[in-house]
Amino acid sequence: MLKKLRIKFTLTYILTTGIILVCFFAWYLHMSETQLKNQSSITFRNNINSIVYKLQSGRVIDNTWLSQMESGNMLIIHIEDNRKPLLFRGALKTGVERELLVEKAQKVAFEKHNFDIKLPPRSSIDVSSITFEISGEDNEPYQAAAVILPSSAGGWQSLTLLMDLSMQKSDMLQSRIKFFFAITVVMASLSVFGWQFAGKAIQPIEASRRQQTEFVAAASHELRSPLTVLGVSASAFEISETENEKRRFLNTIKNECKRMSRLVDDLLLLASADAGTWSFRAGEVEPDTLIINTYEAYEEIAKAKNQSLILDLPDESLPAIKGDFQRLSQALCCLLDNAVFYTEPGGKIILGACKTKRTFLIYVADNGKGIPDEYKEKVFERFYRTDSSRSKKEHYGLGLSVAKEIISLHRGKIYVKDTKGGGSTFFIEFT
Repeated sequence: MLKKLRIKFTLTYILTTGIILVCFFAWYLHMSETQLKNQSSITFRNNINSIVYKLQSGRVIDNTWLSQMESGNMLIIHIEDNRKPLLFRGALKTGVERELLVEKAQKVAFEKHNFDIKLPPRSSIDVSSITFEISGEDNEPYQAAAVILPSSAGGWQSLTLLMDLSMQKSDMLQSRIKFFFAITVVMASLSVFGWQFAGKAIQPIEASRRQQTEFVAAASHELRSPLTVLGVSASAFEISETENEKRRFLNTIKNECKRMSRLVDDLLLLASADAGTWSFRAGEVEPDTLIINTYEAYEEIAKAKNQSLILDLPDESLPAIKGDFQRLSQALCCLLDNAVFYTEPGGKIILGACKTKRTFLIYVADNGKGIPDEYKEKVFERFYRTDSSRSKKEHYGLGLSVAKEIISLHRGKIYVKDTKGGGSTFFIEFT
């Protein structure tokens, strides 16, 4: 499922990003080719004007000037004076005879543009001209022009001009190859990056799914145990013969119902936290009152286990906390419940508070077994216990995760450190 999601995410990323980049590169290529064609047309038009000006000025056109024009601008120049060709062999080397190219240009001008270069001009003042494109025998491209202009002697002259566009075509082909190569590289890079990015993007989803699966499995395991005890106790109650046996099995059923009720309450609370539907009544909470009430609630519980519960409060009044008194009390009870459970008889538990320059701390310290460093973050995970044991069924491993959710809701932090001399100290920190 997650693999399909990753593939779908990657393809979506490649398509959206790739289409944008392809459009941008295509636009840039189009603009480059258009600019190249426009520049070529301007150059060609300038060449026409230079030759026409030379003819109209009546100056002598020698072969040297024509050779320089052809070689420097990739031109084929064919001039006729009253239909008599100018004796010029040409300087530009072509794949076919230049006379054939000239004839083809004149033929295309006549057949496609109705421009006959063999006829004199209609006006004795204006120059007539057209430009077009043709292909040679090997499909090489040429920009062509046919020009008719009156001469000062009363006659007329014609110009057939061709510019070889092979270099321009080669440049455009190279640009397109570079374009497709760049697109290939970009798409390959996008594929790799998209796959990695998709993997990182779905990690929270995968972690959430895995956490949900583990949560359901652990909850099912924890619910199965009291249900089994309830079923066995109910069956034993039915066949019990004495009142003492019935009373004993009935007490077991009541205790297991209480355990299940507590477990279900914790599960519902965590589910509400995940869904973001927790009820929260913000108000001014006096830390002294909160801590003392919790201390009094657990004083007898600690005595019953032969543990010493010590209250440690500073002499000065503690600053008020903005939050929900009942929720904060619940979080503190989770910490004390955890300390009472993991502290051996005869042990010591300290419930206290202190204030620093920037923070306010409530802490619960015990001298129990302690928690190894590698487990200090994991103890706040749901159903986690350092001994990984389910044998002590009276403790589910949900208390610390419930406390963490409550403190997070109050924008505080909860963490654990080693107690000096052995044991663990849990801190609730508010800024």
